[in-house]
Amino acid sequence: MNCNLNVEETWPAPSACAPQRLVLTWGAHEVEVTEARPSLTVGRGGLSGIVIKSGMVSRLHARIEYRNVHFSLTDQSSNGTYVADSAGTTHKVSNDTYVLTGAGTISFGINPKTDRPHLVRYAVSS
Repeated sequence: MNCNLNVEETWPAPSACAPQRLVLTWGAHEVEVTEARPSLTVGRGGLSGIVIKSGMVSRLHARIEYRNVHFSLTDQSSNGTYVADSAGTTHKVSNDTYVLTGAGTISFGINPKTDRPHLVRYAVSS
């Protein structure tokens, strides 16, 4: 998505640059990351936006942010984070950043192929 404006274009930006939202769901819970709420933390610590009680999840495991018209997941843990995209490809993110697009699942510290109850579903939409 190219959101650079030409000098001749007027404000507001074209609809291709419309604000996006990332919806995260797990169990009966749902939370959104948007331009208005651009940051969310995940971990086993009680102050995280998403709290996952597991010995494989770090106190501050990951940060999900809306920046520069995209959503990024930054792993800050010892055990890594697994992201499975809509095509079914699983990416291990370990002390690195991964751009979330489309829809899929995230597993914090636990390989999703071996333990599915800890999965968080994500979907990016405009």
